[in-house]
Amino acid sequence: MIAVRVLDRISRPAPIGIRFRDVATGGFVGDGLRVTVTSVRNPARRALLEANAKAVWYANRFPGFSDAALGGPDWEALQQPCLVEVDDAYGRFLPLRIVLDLPQRGLVDWPGWGDLPPDPLLPLANDDSPPAISPETLPLFSAPGRSLPAPLAEIRCQLERDDGGPAAWALLTASHGGTVRAIGQADAQGRAVLFFAYPERPRPSLATSPPAITDFRWSIELAAYWDGLDPAEPPEFAALMAQLDHPRTLFASTASPPEPLPSQLLSFGRGLVLRTESTPDGPSSSLLMAAS
Repeated sequence: MIAVRVLDRISRPAPIGIRFRDVATGGFVGDGLRVTVTSVRNPARRALLEANAKAVWYANRFPGFSDAALGGPDWEALQQPCLVEVDDAYGRFLPLRIVLDLPQRGLVDWPGWGDLPPDPLLPLANDDSPPAISPETLPLFSAPGRSLPAPLAEIRCQLERDDGGPAAWALLTASHGGTVRAIGQADAQGRAVLFFAYPERPRPSLATSPPAITDFRWSIELAAYWDGLDPAEPPEFAALMAQLDHPRTLFASTASPPEPLPSQLLSFGRGLVLRTESTPDGPSSSLLMAAS
């Protein structure tokens, strides 16, 4: 064996480090993504990120940030707005577009979380007590064509506005027992899918036999949020999440008088497809949502 003598070690600070979390499974995403960073002030300054073994997407260099400048103590003076664009080659996730001030030491920290209503964000929170959003991860929402193996619950729908057209990029939540269990995002055509862990099963009593697992049912409440986003292009992340301040009524019927969507029954092992049963033109294959 040849002995190797290490003469020196060079440590180079990375101006960009981002970690993405799969909203459906809660796991970090370290493969299959194309992540680019572009300076808003000078689009010619652009970098393609790669992932390390800890699913951190990073770039050691970025045009405009010299090694000499990054070697200094004051990175805030160097910061400039940069557009981070994420696309998934495997088709698992919807595109993500977010503007961040870079460079940042450590993993990027999106400052907008504190301005959002906390309840719909509960599925994105960690397991701490009380639960809190981890600021060092960005969520990736499932694309409508994605499928996941059991035992996750699955809810699908195509959201359409009651004035016509798709509810592009709308947010949708599913709750049980007053607690939000899942949050998802519609695509440009209003198609959305939610994956989440089934709620706890009722404990059997000594007086009754436990039901078969396929007999379990849960009452699920759905909520939608939409703010007229342009279907022509994926929204910037701040505009996407700001929709949580714009709740919309979901309809079981738009025939006069219109009826809001009641709680829906979710069965174990079977996907739940949502639609509006009654409209002046007959049953709809879409779930209609108030446009205002």
